[in-house]
Amino acid sequence: MYCKINSVSIYRLALSVMMLLTLVSGCTENKGPADIPPDLKDLPSFSGKWQIQGLETELPGMKSNLPIFIDMENKKATFGNDTYDLEMDSIGLRIKKEDRENAVGYFLFAEIKSHTWVGTWEDRVIRLTRHNSP
Repeated sequence: MYCKINSVSIYRLALSVMMLLTLVSGCTENKGPADIPPDLKDLPSFSGKWQIQGLETELPGMKSNLPIFIDMENKKATFGNDTYDLEMDSIGLRIKKEDRENAVGYFLFAEIKSHTWVGTWEDRVIRLTRHNSP
């Protein structure tokens, strides 16, 4: 069987291959600098128990007398009976409920001190104080 190939067919084939390669190469997800967390050894330790301080009124769904336990090894936090996922980006720690897409808390690494850490919870500014061990 005789197949006739002309320059238009070759042009269409080359164009189709280029479009396919463009689509496939555009599907990779690259992390930007803001998505890359810093090395934990360069930050003060923030694992452990923290107490909510400075609240004049309780936040919805929160009891200010309960400690928040942050476990960076397992990337989890517990507050009362609730468990939260911890996610880090280049400037802070995001705390989100396992069943929610949006974060409920966010704490900047620049704000962490040896005994206090200022951040937000449900769009309100709060201060955590490191829980003293007996």
